[in-house]
Amino acid sequence: MADELFSKTIEVNSKKLAYRYRFSRKAKHLQLRINQQQLELVIPHRISFAEGEKFLTGKLDWVGKHFHLLQSEKKYYLFGKKITLRLEQDLFLEKYRVIIQDDVLVFRVPQKNIFSSELLYEKYLKHVAKKYLIERASELSVKFGFSVKRFSVRGQKTRWGSCSRRGNVSLNYNLLKFRKEVIDYVIVHELCHLRQLNHSKKFWNEVAQILPHYKSLKKELKKLSL
Repeated sequence: MADELFSKTIEVNSKKLAYRYRFSRKAKHLQLRINQQQLELVIPHRISFAEGEKFLTGKLDWVGKHFHLLQSEKKYYLFGKKITLRLEQDLFLEKYRVIIQDDVLVFRVPQKNIFSSELLYEKYLKHVAKKYLIERASELSVKFGFSVKRFSVRGQKTRWGSCSRRGNVSLNYNLLKFRKEVIDYVIVHELCHLRQLNHSKKFWNEVAQILPHYKSLKKELKKLSL
């Protein structure tokens, strides 16, 4: 079961700083991380949020020293297009709503919203990716004659996708930040591993037969780090 993410704010250097926290079944100790310009508090399941918050308060000197890493301008993308996020609170709304207006992703939230716009953006990517990536991967596998046992969407920390010897293909939901052509490259890349579970010349020949211009797409993929 995936750990559920929540968000709150804390005052650092006389400024409000949004941070996210999650309860982890795997973590043995309280942890504080700066990941992708976000402050994250990891709380083991056996520990209460109050204890976790006390731990964070005791580490404010450390947070202050790394404050500059959390103030860098964040960039958000959807299918290769740069977007901005907007949070709108609705007193009478019961469920979260998402609206795309030109290059603005609008989150209309209930009065008791506990999520930041950054966290809602992440949740939105996961939700859309589960449908888009699996449908597109299934379409390409049929088109090019690949036999896949199972497709899944995950949030890998260090790779865009993976393929197992058993025929399972996993794709990273963060791929939705790229153009659809780049997404197709990652899908094709993983599908070709079903025939060549390596990065040999034969493997890249497999990729080139489907995407002759794969090298330019590969370079584009490297512009955005996980």
